[in-house]
Amino acid sequence: MDDAHCVELNKRMTNEDLYLLENVKSHTFICDECGVELIPCSYKKAINLRKPYFKTGKNKEHKPHCFAKAVSTIREQAKKSRITTEEGFPLSYPNCFNLTAAKSVKQSPEVSDEKGTDTSHSKRAAKADLGVRQKNNYVTSSFQTVVDQYFNFPYDRDRKLNFEGITGSEYRDVFQKILNPVGKQKFRFQSKDDENKVFYSTLSWEKPGITENTITVKLSAGWWQEVDGKKQNLKPYYIEINIASWTQTSINHLVERLKHIQQLVKGTDKKAAIVFVGRQDRETDFYRFTCNEPRLINLKVF
Repeated sequence: MDDAHCVELNKRMTNEDLYLLENVKSHTFICDECGVELIPCSYKKAINLRKPYFKTGKNKEHKPHCFAKAVSTIREQAKKSRITTEEGFPLSYPNCFNLTAAKSVKQSPEVSDEKGTDTSHSKRAAKADLGVRQKNNYVTSSFQTVVDQYFNFPYDRDRKLNFEGITGSEYRDVFQKILNPVGKQKFRFQSKDDENKVFYSTLSWEKPGITENTITVKLSAGWWQEVDGKKQNLKPYYIEINIASWTQTSINHLVERLKHIQQLVKGTDKKAAIVFVGRQDRETDFYRFTCNEPRLINLKVF
């Protein structure tokens, strides 16, 4: 299996999240559908040639009602094509985000495709034929979960999403890729108004700049021009993260993750992206983005 629920962190982890997780063995993983315990495998990048995965232990199997394998197949299909049909999206997913969301809150019946009253997460998977489903959309306080939904289902970004503090009603409205200027432009406004968005961009190879109150992260997006026959990013966009109120643990965690994710994609065809809730400076430095909430910064390999 390519994903599992981490009990200690209380969130779903993809196989590649194992590369970024400290002390993997100290965490407990279970099937997100039936609760059977899962073992993380092949997560040491320097040693293992195979990509990470989860498996059941000896003499343990998924429960009879579990559709985890069918869901895994559907998710693989979603990387290549749209899986939404006339009957809707076949899997449960978070369509509402706020940082203080109660874990027990479920989506209201009028916007759920489920006609019954059972809202158990253990029964929210789709069956293999996509035509029979037991699912409920739900509220989440996990930024990573919402980010995973955006990247893991690239052809289904028109799904509903109510994201606290951000204008937009669908995933494609809430998220905004930071784009290079075009033509003779030297800069580009990345949103219509001076507002918060979920911005994302691939990272540059430069190390983050760290001061007492800020961490500055340069992006690969920027003003690219040809110099001496080679394309160069003369003015990269960058994120200025205000860490004045952060704990030292949060600061160290972000710095280490930035270092780790850059090393992780070297020599591969993968890309390392940073995803954050923030806004573009539209008054003094158009290349600057600002953010200050550690829970609304995520790093993603895709």
